[in-house]
Amino acid sequence: MKNIFYLFFALLLIAACKKETGVTHLNGTIMLAPGPNIGYPFKNNNYSAQDSGIVTGLMKDNNLSTDGFVFYTYQSYNALDQNNQMGFFQIATAMQVRNGLPVFFEDLTFGFENGKLYGPYPAPQFIVGNIALDNKPNMSLQILRDTFIKLDNEREAQNISIGDSTLVAQLGYYNLNINQMPVGGAPEYIKAWYVHPQHSSWPGGYFRDDNGTVIWFQPFTHSGPIVP
Repeated sequence: MKNIFYLFFALLLIAACKKETGVTHLNGTIMLAPGPNIGYPFKNNNYSAQDSGIVTGLMKDNNLSTDGFVFYTYQSYNALDQNNQMGFFQIATAMQVRNGLPVFFEDLTFGFENGKLYGPYPAPQFIVGNIALDNKPNMSLQILRDTFIKLDNEREAQNISIGDSTLVAQLGYYNLNINQMPVGGAPEYIKAWYVHPQHSSWPGGYFRDDNGTVIWFQPFTHSGPIVP
């Protein structure tokens, strides 16, 4: 009997020490996004290994660093350029990543014509510098899920049974002064969560990691803002 007790105690200890990767509550769950490349849903659906190789080559050939960038879209096409000459255009978009976390709403697009950078490199105010914050969450997944469900229930035009859904949560950095960056404003970064259903962008919202306050939220059954 003593051996059985020790075995049961050991199993409880292991369970308590296990890293939180998902929480089940009611009939649904919430889980951590599997990496910083899932900052927003569906980003990598059409970005292939071949695309990645092409983009890496373009950046390297133009002496551009890929450090801190995670590319997620690529397209190419033929078109007339500003000199009315046929050119081969390639466009790639990347999210910026710092300390292993995505920086929300600060993605960059690079354009190339005939293999050369087309247009100027992104202005300095749009390049994220060092972020003096750690990458550890403060909010638990359970509290985050409860906060999201409560807010959605308040803002939906009708009940969509969000409590039965599988939610995905991505921790990242959010610049509270993002709207001031084009005119030279100083960034103010906080840690924040982006939460949405597993297979949809809506309902979706961004929440402060320090106190759970909603930064921006868009319900599913009636319109809302699409920018922070």
